[in-house]
Formats: sequence, structure tokens, C-alpha cells
Amino acid sequence: MRRTLILGAGFGGLSVATELRERLGDRHEIVLLDQRDDLVLGLRKLWAVAGIGTLEEGRRNRRELTARGIPFRRCEILRIDPAQRRVETDDGTFEGDDLVVALGAVTRPDLVPGLAQHAHSLYDVDAIPALAAAVAALTRGTIAIVIAGAPYKCPPEAFERRGLRAAVRIVVTTLSPILLPSAGVAGSEWLGERLRERGIEFAAGRRPVRIEERRVVYEEGAPLDAALVIVVAPHRVPAVVAESGLTAGGDWIPVDPGTMATSHEHVFAIGDVVQIRLANGLPLPKAGLMAESQGRCVAAAIAASVTGATAPEPFDGRGHCFVEMGASEAALLEGNFYARPEPDVRFVGASAAHADEKRRFESERLARWFGS
Repeated sequence: MRRTLILGAGFGGLSVATELRERLGDRHEIVLLDQRDDLVLGLRKLWAVAGIGTLEEGRRNRRELTARGIPFRRCEILRIDPAQRRVETDDGTFEGDDLVVALGAVTRPDLVPGLAQHAHSLYDVDAIPALAAAVAALTRGTIAIVIAGAPYKCPPEAFERRGLRAAVRIVVTTLSPILLPSAGVAGSEWLGERLRERGIEFAAGRRPVRIEERRVVYEEGAPLDAALVIVVAPHRVPAVVAESGLTAGGDWIPVDPGTMATSHEHVFAIGDVVQIRLANGLPLPKAGLMAESQGRCVAAAIAASVTGATAPEPFDGRGHCFVEMGASEAALLEGNFYARPEPDVRFVGASAAHADEKRRFESERLARWFGS
């Protein structure tokens, strides 16, 4: 029986595993590996910080996947041999006829001196309770949201509900030359207007060189003093991926943008662990929906190979994501990121319907993967 070995049980890995099981049933063996039992989707972190949801409401145990026909093993991956499609872990060695690497990106706070000591990270699920408590305790002063990696938006609704918004200054800085590169100049201008409407200050092209206690020091310009510093740290592939040679000496795994195939036969990589350059030179956004779509394409290709069916349509770069505008509204960024000469994406105005759709986005995925 042919076996697919999947490394990582996030959006991408779960998409591959679920799609393969639905397409091939018991005719195909699936082995899914991840170093954590619990799964919390990234959107839950923002909701927990803003006080509009809890981590526990969205937490699921990956061991429940086995009962749904997807064998899950919790283990730490120690070595990846892509040529042999073999993986060494602290729970033994695993091999596959097909190997899918979906291990995501990890934050590297060490790349910004002082970040770990003097700032909070929104991307570490274990750090969210402390960040949420710090936000809840703040009654006045400046919040600095410093983007040193992938950008995100932090809404101020928690302070509005507590009647404290006027006493809290929020400043967003990003090292990117425009506010939201994946949305282009027009999309960045649109988002900037939304921030101005909410009294949120922002500045692009500001690279932090170190974080001090209650202060952010930039490569150029004046430092920013703040009562609370929240930093989006630089992201990189996990060390085990870099050591495998899959990145070919770069920071990310290069893949065919349509098939997600690597340079090794029957080895695929999807989601945040890869980097796909768009026509304008910018990278494809590292979003859960993108990883999910890529995973479905890879699963379809593996299933076609098993059954002898015609190869499926490649991943076409289409996708969307939500930009929350508060507890009850969200805007939608959607389009074709693979379009030439520029990605063809646009913002659709904020509405309660989009906020409801984002909540369904989570519930529908959890139901598909875990049954509830």
C-alpha cells in the first residue's frame, strides 16, 4: 500500500491528510506527524488578546484525528532526508512514498536584540495569556505594534469597550516600504485610511534594530517610547528544514508554484515553509487559506498518481483573507496573486457579514478536520 508521510498538522498538513482520506479511503496509508497535540488556529490569538474569544474555544487535540482515519503521531522531527523520503524523530524513523513538508515558519525573536526580554509576541500561542493580561491591565499610554516580519493588524476595540480608547495611543510601524505589500499600493492606502479613521498612527519603512525596556530603537529616525510593545518577530523555516538541504541555501523551500513540488521526486512543500515570488517580486502571503488550497492540490495530485487519473489543475494563486476592523466588522482582501504583471487583488469594504464569515471559516475547518 502506498504511503504519504506528512510533516506538520496545521492548515496545510490537515488539508492534505483530509483530502487524501476522502479521495482514497483505506486504499492509501497516511502518517501525520507534529510535535504538539493541541491545535489552535492563528486567528484565535488575536481574538484572545482583544477579548472577543478565548483560546480554549478553538483548541482541538490532534490525537482525535486517528479516530477519523488519519493516524497522528506526536513526535519531534530530528532529521529529514528528502532524497530517501525518510524522517528521523524522537519516536522512531518514518518513510513514505510521498513526503509533504508542512512544518510552517517559526518566529526568531533572537534576530531582534531585546525582543524576547522587552516585548510580547502575538505569534506564540503560549505567550498569548500574558499578552492578553498586559492589554487588559493597560489604562493609558502608548502601545507600539512593531512589524519586523509578516504584518498583521491589531484592532483597538478592547479599549473602546472599556472606555479607555482616548487614553491609549496606538502606533504601528513596519519595515516594509508600504503598509501591506500583498495588497499593493492601492490596498495599503485603503488600509491606511481605515487606521486613520480609528486614530491609529502608522509608519512604513521603519526597521527596528533593538527593543529596550519600554522603547523601540529603529535603524533610522527617533526611537518610540511605549508602555507596551508588541512585536511581529522575523520568521524562518524550522532548523530541521534548513538542515535538510530543502531550502537550497536560502531562507525558504523553493517549489513549483503550481504543483508545490520541490527539487526532490515525490517531495512537496506547502504553506508557510515555502516562498513563492509573485510577478512584482513580492512573496505570496503566508496565510492559512493559501496553505489549505496548496494542500488540496497536492493531495489531488497524489491521488491521481495512485489511481492513474488525469493530473489535477495546479494551484492558481487565488485566495482571500480577512482584516478585522473590530469586534463586529471585517474587510476582505481577495483576488489572484499569480496575476501578471501585478497581483490582481482588492479590498472589499468592512461589514458584519465578513466578520461572521471569518468566524465560520474557523468553525467549518474544525468541523471538517475533527467533526466538531
